[in-house]
Amino acid sequence: MYPELQTLIHEAEYNYLQKDDLELFSEHINNLQQKLEVYRLLRDQEIEIFQGVADKLVAQFSDSQEKALETSLHHWLLIMRYAAMAMLLNNPEFLERRLLEWLTDIVQVRESQSIDSAVHSLLMTQLGKTMDSSELNYLEPFLNQAKEYLVNAPVRA
Repeated sequence: MYPELQTLIHEAEYNYLQKDDLELFSEHINNLQQKLEVYRLLRDQEIEIFQGVADKLVAQFSDSQEKALETSLHHWLLIMRYAAMAMLLNNPEFLERRLLEWLTDIVQVRESQSIDSAVHSLLMTQLGKTMDSSELNYLEPFLNQAKEYLVNAPVRA
């Protein structure tokens, strides 16, 4: 759950929330409503978003094996779904623990960091066409977290 909301809820167990806390609570609820809209947009536009990414990826990596591109696209589809849930929960650890820890090893074994970096870049461009910058700002930190984790993580022995 939203850590900030959880703190306010715990405070409310002992006393009514004061004006500042109520305003903060309201702000978090409004942000959550906006994030729900982003989540719905991602859910409803997922195919269109990833089709645009796939088309550009195939053109960019025409010499790569189709299976490698397909696998990276599938991974980023999962990443976007988990990133969307992490966005709703306002919890980067959710994304890291649920997905990135095991996915990083797979990416390193496949040596697909360059493809994954390209997918991230194309995905960010495609999302920029699908949503406005304020909506993208909610999701972007989680997608960047995934890119950093997968592409720039040190190779594990």
